[in-house]
Amino acid sequence: MKSTPTFKYSPALNQQILEGLTEILGETRFENLMASLPVEQSPLGLENLGDALGAAYGSQSAAGILVRAGRAAFSRILTQFSAELGFEDLDFRLLAPRRKMYTALTKLADWLSRNGAGEFEVRVEQGCWQWRHRTGFEVQGESNVELVCAFLLGMLQELTYWVSSGRVHLIREKPNPNGCLLEIEQKPLD
Repeated sequence: MKSTPTFKYSPALNQQILEGLTEILGETRFENLMASLPVEQSPLGLENLGDALGAAYGSQSAAGILVRAGRAAFSRILTQFSAELGFEDLDFRLLAPRRKMYTALTKLADWLSRNGAGEFEVRVEQGCWQWRHRTGFEVQGESNVELVCAFLLGMLQELTYWVSSGRVHLIREKPNPNGCLLEIEQKPLD
């Protein structure tokens, strides 16, 4: 019997990633995915999950699955860690909309960094918030970058939707050879 692979992130982040994937794939497909991972390369990361999904479903389907899993993971993070993230604080809840969005993006980036996902930088550039993942998910090769970015994109879609009370902000992935660069439009779509 094949042993279960271990992941390099904190237990809290591991749980959110795996539960998000389970929600999207279902129990049986998720177990098949876990069985296809190389246990001997432990600890594994999101890039390994992306590779396994790409092998099983193709790269475009894998990216779609990871976007949806990122959304599901953020919903779980929000449910379980909103107090730790400061999302329940009155000071946060009373912020002006754009300041609230920037603060939420920063708080999520800090939480992910503390939980082993690497280093993140959030800044404002020409009417957009830029969310840059600089290291950590240890991407190797262009396909891995795209799949890791797809998961982060899903997390940011759900975060922006939640912070803005259901408004949709356009999020674009920008070319970046050293990781993910996601730009979020400050003005929501009408």
